[in-house]
Amino acid sequence: MIGTCVSRTLKVMKKRPQRTGAVTVEYLLLVTLVGIGVLVGLAAVRTALDSELQDVAAAISNIVIS
Repeated sequence: MIGTCVSRTLKVMKKRPQRTGAVTVEYLLLVTLVGIGVLVGLAAVRTALDSELQDVAAAISNIVIS
């Protein structure tokens, strides 16, 4: 009785399609999107930091001149 249940279970498991390729593609897409988001975020931080540093430089320049 137990042997037939095990063999039926193994037959059902063999019939199930393997989805490892689909999961790999999904993770690859997720990593790509997160990577693009990180790069865009860093570019925005760079632009904002550059703007702030230019403001600080202009303020220091105005103090030195006057």
